[in-house]
Amino acid sequence: MQGKGVTDDPPAESYWKIAGGIRMTGMPGYDKTLSATQMWQVSLLVANADKLPKSAKDALVAGPAPTMPDVNKKMPDMKR
Repeated sequence: MQGKGVTDDPPAESYWKIAGGIRMTGMPGYDKTLSATQMWQVSLLVANADKLPKSAKDALVAGPAPTMPDVNKKMPDMKR
């Protein structure tokens, strides 16, 4: 999270990139899957990523906690 990158971009520019994607990079636009509020939250997060405390960076790198499978959910029949 050092050097020139998204932390140097104004949040509005990051919002534009998040909403519309970046052509020829493989990054899709998220305007159909995230709300405007969520896209602004991501924009502000990446704009301030170099200022986050170590505990927040560690939590982001770790990702979400794994979920337990629903043992009560019926499995589909595996007929061939």
